[in-house]
Amino acid sequence: MSADGLSVIHESSPPSPPPIPEKSARRSQYLARRFLGDPPRHNHEKSPPPYSDLAGVIGPKGVKSSEVRNGVGKGGRGGWIRLVLFTLFVVLAIVGLIVGLVVGMKGKNSSSPSSTDVSASTLGASPAISTSSSAGATPTPLPNAPFPAGSYTLRTFLSTVLTNCTSNPATWRCYPYSTYADSPASSAATFNWEIAAWPGPAYTISSTQNPFAFSFANISLKLLDAGKPSERYYFSTTMQKLVLPSAALTADNSATQCTYNDTTLHASLYTQMASNYPPASASGAPGATFQTWPHAVSVEQVVGGGVDTPACYKTVDGKQGARLLEGITPQPAGELCSCLYINYGVPS
Repeated sequence: MSADGLSVIHESSPPSPPPIPEKSARRSQYLARRFLGDPPRHNHEKSPPPYSDLAGVIGPKGVKSSEVRNGVGKGGRGGWIRLVLFTLFVVLAIVGLIVGLVVGMKGKNSSSPSSTDVSASTLGASPAISTSSSAGATPTPLPNAPFPAGSYTLRTFLSTVLTNCTSNPATWRCYPYSTYADSPASSAATFNWEIAAWPGPAYTISSTQNPFAFSFANISLKLLDAGKPSERYYFSTTMQKLVLPSAALTADNSATQCTYNDTTLHASLYTQMASNYPPASASGAPGATFQTWPHAVSVEQVVGGGVDTPACYKTVDGKQGARLLEGITPQPAGELCSCLYINYGVPS
């Protein structure tokens, strides 16, 4: 040290660094266990315990070691397969539902029957059964079915004519244009109808080709008053009636025609009530195809008054022309026009 109290720095070789203490063996073992885990406690002279000793060990999420080994409790390959199968099932179910609805609508549209009057178009009729199935096959009537199935001739006469639905009686006419009271010989009206039997049992009735008679197809027959003297098979359908007036409707005497929309045709085919028309002397022999209906029948065409009842038009070369806007006054709905055909009640 110098006289003024400061240490003297000698310019010589730098001092050596302090010695590094030896690593602690316990510290190395602690670090190894912390990051690598405990070493196995078994040696080569003793095998590890069997797996069954650990089968009951429960993990932190409540899953046993045996379940983990078997793939339970984890999203393995089996879970994805089940998800794919479930999705495929849902898609197929939706496709099947859509196909079923489409086929059902087609079957419904294809089962609509037709019913018309003379040269008239169909306005509606209710079918007894569907004429098409979901498989596309068309059902057929039961063969050799018992009564009332068969082909029948209904021999009737025009009993009464009502013209109250129209302000001009000349616009409503009934074939054969003469009642029994006017002329028994000129009032005869014959209908050839076919009754088909279907599983159920169920029955439908259809007309045959006849330009002077009503035309309809596959109309349901209902049995009414079963077991009573008035027991009968009944049907009803709606059609358009076309009439050629019996008198001129225009000042220039033009040809005209009138239509009655929503005209109802209904009939009753009795199973116990007797008929007395035509007389035995005029009944004739039964045909090869059609047999005479053995009981009473009643056939009626009826429509109520209202707007467009009737709607009359001029005709040119058989085609519908301008509508007549004068000369026809609408009548109340309760006023009826009708044509009634029966085969009973003839005075003896």
